[in-house]
Formats: sequence, C-alpha cells, structure tokens
Amino acid sequence: MTDVIAVIPARFGSTRFPGKPLAPIAGVPMVVRVLHNVQQAVTVARTLVATDDERIAAAVRAAGGEAVMTDPGLPSGTDRVWAAASSLDASIVVNVQGDEPLLPGGVLDALVQQLEADPEADIATPVVACPRARALSPDIVTVARDEAGRAWYFSRSPIPWGADPVWRHVGVYAFRAEALRRFVGAPPTALEQVERLEQLRALSLGLRIVATPVDAPCLAVDRPEDVLAVERRLLGQTEPPAVRLVVLDVDGVLTDGRIVYPGEADQVLSFDVKDGYGVVALIRAGVKVAILSARDSKALRRRAQELGIVEVRAGVEDKAAALARLSEDLGIPLDQACYLGDDEPDLVAMGMVGVSAAPADAVASVRARAAIPLQANGGRGAVRELAELILSQQLPVARSPQLHDPGYGAPS
Repeated sequence: MTDVIAVIPARFGSTRFPGKPLAPIAGVPMVVRVLHNVQQAVTVARTLVATDDERIAAAVRAAGGEAVMTDPGLPSGTDRVWAAASSLDASIVVNVQGDEPLLPGGVLDALVQQLEADPEADIATPVVACPRARALSPDIVTVARDEAGRAWYFSRSPIPWGADPVWRHVGVYAFRAEALRRFVGAPPTALEQVERLEQLRALSLGLRIVATPVDAPCLAVDRPEDVLAVERRLLGQTEPPAVRLVVLDVDGVLTDGRIVYPGEADQVLSFDVKDGYGVVALIRAGVKVAILSARDSKALRRRAQELGIVEVRAGVEDKAAALARLSEDLGIPLDQACYLGDDEPDLVAMGMVGVSAAPADAVASVRARAAIPLQANGGRGAVRELAELILSQQLPVARSPQLHDPGYGAPS
C-alpha cells in the first residue's frame, strides 16, 4: 500500500508565465528541480508530476521521474492533484506547488509528521515567520493561526492586524485523502474568489488546517524575473542588490495630488514634513534621491532645494527614457533603483527598476504592480514609510513585476 504520495501539478499555460515549469533554473527545468527536492522526503513513497503538456512530461521522464497526463480543462492545481491521486491507495496526498524550486523535502516530512501526530487535523501546510514589512506585497499570503497552530484565515494582506512578525504561508499542502476528496468536490466560495486563495474553501467546509512552522527558503517563481532571484539564492546570494537610488514622482507621491492656482505665474503644492524627513534620511545614508515629474513648478524646485535633492527631472514627457538617462548619468544600475509612483504614466518606469512602490491611494493598476504597496497615502507619509523600509533593509526579495506580462494579477 502506498501510504503517502506527493503530486506536483505542472500546467504549461500559466497566464503570468507561460511555460513556467520548463523555465531553466541554473540550467535545470524548474519542475525537475522541484521533483528532485520532493524525492528527498523520507516519508513520501511515490512522487508524480501531474501535467497537461507532453513537453513537461518528457522533461520529467528524462530526469527519471513519473509523469501523469491530466485534463487541460481542470480548474486548479489541486484538481490536477486529485485527478492523478484519486485512483491510488494513499492515506495522505501532498500537493507540492511546481513553482517552489528551493523548497527542501524535509518540509514535506514535517507536514506528514504533523498529520500523523494530530489525528484531528485534515490538512497540514507550512508557514515561516516573516517581518511584517516584507509581507506587504499581494504575492505574499499570510495566515492567522492560534496557539495550537490551527489556521483561522488566510489573506493577501498582512494578518493579524498589529502582528510583527507575521506567519507567511508556503503553498504546499498535505491532505488526508478524504479531505482532498471533499475539497475538490465543493464549489469555490465567495471569500476564495475575492482573495484568490483556494484554502479558504477548505476552511468553509470545516476542514481543520494546521499551519506548521518550518525553517525553509521562501521564494516562489511567479514571473520570469523571479528566476534571477532564485538563481541568486542558489549561489548563496541571499539579498538583492541594495537600493542606491530612489526616484519619486511628485503629484500624488510627494503631494496629495491637489494643485491650487492662485494666479497665472505658478501653482501651490502641499508637501508633508514627515516625507521631507524621510528624504533627508535617505540622502544622509548615501542613497541618491531624484525627482521625475511630468509637471514643473517653482514650488517643486524650492522643495527639492530645501531637501537637498539635486537630481530634478521635471517637465518630462517620456518617464521611461528620462529614467534610463538618469540611471546612466548617475552610474547606478536600474536594478539598484526604487521608483515610487501612483498613476498610469508611472507604470513603465516602475517595471524598469529593481523595486517599485505605490502609495495606499495609488490607482488600482499601479498598486497591483508595485512590489511594495505602501500603507500611507501620497503626500501623507508614503515617502517616509518607503524610506524607513529601505533604511531598515526590510524590502521584498522579489523584483518588481515586468509590464510585458499582460496577465499579472490573474490566477495562474
């Protein structure tokens, strides 16, 4: 009897990263790296890759793995796991996401052991302690759990309120076979669709999920640029290049976006003193600060001078070209730059830098693409908040999402 099996769902047609399972990670297809890691788990008797594409299946078989073809029309990876496992005699089925190439097999062992030790648990899933500042991106899922480890809610926002560190969820699940059967047989719930988190369906069914703390790398590949971060980690480079340049939009970033015209000569802008402190702190720490704005004014020039911002590129029509020239003039690579923007004209520039950020009141499309969605509004502390994150080095490891990905934000 095969008691514990692991299934790696691998779909070729991801909207955010087509062909993702075959993306080479230091020369090895990602799905093969995941397969080899899973095969190190001592509690797993059999490992399958469930796929809808013969190219993925061929890569798995060439690496000595076992591939199972599943219906391309299946709605989720978990449905693909059940399609591969439902006919097998297993009491525990581990769903291992195919985009976690750094996850060691020992994490799977911890989940299986959790289910063996807790007969009331239906599902075990790993969590890692994470500074709250690193959990601001909607790509990072956090969980509220009680003292016994039971998960009460999962969210793309940092939860619970006020906790620091928070528990960051890693998308791997050890299901009791009956719990998996119940899960795939139930329709998606409203909360699941709002958060785009299918584990909320399990909670709605009354299934008991135990969030099991583990000590493991936490770096999934969601988009092409994430591959570079994973390869850096494999080489022992645990942090991205430091931010050496912060580029600020003006309207809606350094100001709240309102403009007053007292006469024809100039405009009146309102700046936040706290943001000024943040700019000065960055400059004193050796971080270059620049302004990149489509609008120019005496008020802007005066505020920049007061704060010691030398690089003011105002009246700019093409922000992308201006940002590239700024990077070249200063001799600072764009992957060591951070751009803070709030509206559609900032999107291209945000996609060019190593880290992008957006105020809390930025337009939805900009906030969705920001690596750091800030909690403060533009002109009301957003720059100060960003400065504190940079100076404390509490920045997300992943780079900003690139704009050539039209499906960003959609479930893969």
